[in-house]
Amino acid sequence: MNKLNKQELVQVSSKLGVEVEALDDYTASDYIKRVLKKFKPFKTTGHLAIRGDSHTLSLEKFEFSYSKYLNSEPAFIFFDQEGLDRNTVVVKDAKLVGDLMENSYGMEYFLSNENLDYLIVVNWYVIEVSGSLPLLKNLNLS
Repeated sequence: MNKLNKQELVQVSSKLGVEVEALDDYTASDYIKRVLKKFKPFKTTGHLAIRGDSHTLSLEKFEFSYSKYLNSEPAFIFFDQEGLDRNTVVVKDAKLVGDLMENSYGMEYFLSNENLDYLIVVNWYVIEVSGSLPLLKNLNLS
């Protein structure tokens, strides 16, 4: 049986010394509902997508480096909403998400912060960004 994304991230974070927390089901579900209500992503299962009012980044160029442009604050990662592993992992420093993902097996995921200022989706093809995010200004994409 394959390891769940949440388990993979917790295990990799331990090896890298990246501080993470797996949220309980109730807290994760509440957080995810708030994000989905605010941003209304196009696809929350399969190949995750925001579309609509979003900017697109090259996956090849930015997959493991985009997070370096985020604020140093907790980042909430969650996954396909029809899978067994739909809940949330909190990375205590958003700037380290790329390091964590670079050392994990490939996965599609959503990323936001506590205040729901932005939503990022990383899928097999692109990175989509929606909301108010310094990342866009730092990459001259706003």
